[in-house]
Amino acid sequence: MKYLVDAKILLRYMMNILINFSTLKSGGGQNIAMNFLYAYNNLTFTNINIFYFVAKNSEPHKFLQKIDANNYYVLPKNPIKRIFFEKFLSYKILNKLKIDIIYTYFGYGFFPKRYLQVSGVAVSNIFFPEIDFWAEYNKVNKIKKYLIDQYRIYGIKNAHALVFENESMLQRAKKLYNLNRVVFIKQSVNFNFQTDKLNFRLKKSIYKGLFLCGWQYNKNILIIPELAYLLKTKNINFVFVITASADNNNEIYKKFKFLVNKYNVEDMIDLIGTVKKSELADLYNKIDYVFLLSRLESFSNNIIEAWYFEKPLIVSNLEWARSICKESALYVERDDARNIVSGIEKLINNKSLVKKLISNGSLELKYYPSIEEKITQEISYIKEVYEANL
Repeated sequence: MKYLVDAKILLRYMMNILINFSTLKSGGGQNIAMNFLYAYNNLTFTNINIFYFVAKNSEPHKFLQKIDANNYYVLPKNPIKRIFFEKFLSYKILNKLKIDIIYTYFGYGFFPKRYLQVSGVAVSNIFFPEIDFWAEYNKVNKIKKYLIDQYRIYGIKNAHALVFENESMLQRAKKLYNLNRVVFIKQSVNFNFQTDKLNFRLKKSIYKGLFLCGWQYNKNILIIPELAYLLKTKNINFVFVITASADNNNEIYKKFKFLVNKYNVEDMIDLIGTVKKSELADLYNKIDYVFLLSRLESFSNNIIEAWYFEKPLIVSNLEWARSICKESALYVERDDARNIVSGIEKLINNKSLVKKLISNGSLELKYYPSIEEKITQEISYIKEVYEANL
């Protein structure tokens, strides 16, 4: 049997891989796609052709257009239109390019079944059914989220192989969904931070805590006004810096604004809006603590960035977080404001603990691959899946 497989490999001298970025339309997903595109040019793989699917007007689309690349195809940005294209039109391109295997960076594509598909997994809640991830949503939105989750579960069950960035979720996936063809590849680290200055001033305070997120229930952003109030009663000069903007059309912002007024802590809240990637270094240099009080995450760049910029990290005392952060974060009960404030006080009063967390974070960083190393691991795994299915 081994000789038969080897013979088939020899018959196809070149392997054609489609990297599917079409599900990445905004935020961190686009940054990951751009990291891949920048770094891939520095690598050399033998007997491999790479092609791309990108979402219309996404950053990967603009980049490939700018460099006048000829190995990409543009898919609709609208998810319904994109799925229609995958299901009924993509086969023409896939046949033309003689694609051997597809790597959908995050998510699942409804491509013809005869094409092998490896899917990257970024979603987290479907691996923690005991957690009511959509607890804060109304009935109609819960139904919508349920249907989306069913689509995601369908995708992980039907992909030929899966790539995880969180080891605890990989283990849960194997147990919950009886998945065997899975691999754990750590998120890559990009230390190429630009040093543009923030074009605004942060509010004055002795201590500043950063919530690098938008208006998302998962980030536990609604607990901030109570945290501010408790710190105020203890005469701790603290400001919460949040990378979200005032938006009276946003349901979560309106609830947040109500709580800020209720606790009378407007002077302790700094809504600075979206920060450019080139301004991140300046932002981290101006704050003292990084908060990540999520209910669930598959991974978060906040963790890597806190370690890199040597800022103590305050995270949820939950399985997903401990599997990533280990001994390099202060764990708090995310729904207990007094417990969180106690953690903040502990860091303020215990400089040796701060030093230990920062040191442990620096050590953890050494175990993360560069972007080039991560791409090499991904391509090697794609080849392994392809050869196993010959």
